[in-house]
Amino acid sequence: MADVSEFTVPPDADLKTAMASINENGRRTAFIVDDDGRLLGSVTDGDIRRGILAGTSLSASVTSVMNSDPLTGSKDESDRSLRDRVAQTVGGGVGSVVIPITDTAGIMEDVRGISTEVHETLSTSRSHPVDGVAVIGGAGYLGAVLSRQLLDAGYEVVILDRLLFGTTGIDAIIDDPHLTLIEGDMRHIEAVVDAVRQVDAVIHLGGLVGDPASAVDAEETLEQNLHATRLIATIAKYHQVSRFIFASTCSVYGHAEDPETLLDEEAPLHPVSLYAQTNIQSEQVLAELSDATFAPTILRMATLYGLSPRMRFDLVVNILTAKAHHEGVIPIHGGSQFRPNLHVRDAARAYVVMLEAPFEAVANEVFNVGTNEQNHAIIEIGEIVQTVLPEADLQVDATSDDPRSYQVDFGKIHEQTHFETRETIAGGVTEIAEALHDGRFTDYTDMRYNNYRMTLAALDD
Repeated sequence: MADVSEFTVPPDADLKTAMASINENGRRTAFIVDDDGRLLGSVTDGDIRRGILAGTSLSASVTSVMNSDPLTGSKDESDRSLRDRVAQTVGGGVGSVVIPITDTAGIMEDVRGISTEVHETLSTSRSHPVDGVAVIGGAGYLGAVLSRQLLDAGYEVVILDRLLFGTTGIDAIIDDPHLTLIEGDMRHIEAVVDAVRQVDAVIHLGGLVGDPASAVDAEETLEQNLHATRLIATIAKYHQVSRFIFASTCSVYGHAEDPETLLDEEAPLHPVSLYAQTNIQSEQVLAELSDATFAPTILRMATLYGLSPRMRFDLVVNILTAKAHHEGVIPIHGGSQFRPNLHVRDAARAYVVMLEAPFEAVANEVFNVGTNEQNHAIIEIGEIVQTVLPEADLQVDATSDDPRSYQVDFGKIHEQTHFETRETIAGGVTEIAEALHDGRFTDYTDMRYNNYRMTLAALDD
């Protein structure tokens, strides 16, 4: 028998309180009961969002949007009977619904989860099902891979992207009936509202990515990497979108005092670039906005590599592979700097894992995303590339003007969400080399594969 109190709110509760209860019980529904426990109605997260879109204030009573005639069951009714009545009332294919169980006086005694798709009763254990996901920057290097994974997993996907790099990353999925593309700027309120208003979760990948691109124009970087984050998060919070996942970076650790030490999420932050600094500030903004109905998750990403439909050749593994393949050299500058590395497919899977994890396991949490096994000095990455492309000459220039050097501990994400990486650097190098050999990228030096050069060009327009 479920704890009924987890699913109920009083009639004088406001919409914000009702949404907090829905987030807490994890079943997208709350029931309104009077002081005697008598059922008055039900409300879903969708009911609340529709009310907000229609102009209802968050401080309004939950009764203003509730369904005053919800489907109910009795404790003696079989699951099959309930399932049949659910199917007749709401139709098939809706997945699962939560049914209040009442006595003859209308007093709510229990809650039962019923599926219209499988012949079993669902557990009322806490989870937070998500149907629609807005991906800010969904046509980019990581976003193009993530959007495909979300579609494959059965999500409705809304991409908001200004398409600086065109539609190359999403051309193959752009006609998918479960994908909506909004070409727009994440700094514009109207575009963000259009993307957020009908979804259950927001994944924010947008902004200028990487130290070189972020250093081109400080004001532009602040607008895109900090102010836009505040805007998107504020709009998501207003629309009662509780799942908000923000792509931060392990660059926030900057220059570690001891590069041999593995840095966990509690380690001191030593940013050495505007890119890292704006990510730290964005994390702080999200923490300030957090409350019972808005609980962001911060993912500090390792340095990415690997094939993507919107390819980049300004990432260390990718560029070293391209140079080894085309020019027969693997140029290393410095070489002793440590970096954590992560395949773009594994990176995308981390966001799917966050969507499907129990809400309480990821709400208001910061996770380093990667694997301890792929903390490598740059010289070691060059050596891995050479094992795949042995004809290439490893050329080391001991001088370097890059002060960043850090290794990261990824134990927390593995322990709390069971996320595990599947890809290796050698495997990523092999894939890229094969793609280059097959002529998929005729000129890896083209500016479309370089965030810094594309940012320069965009600001010149």
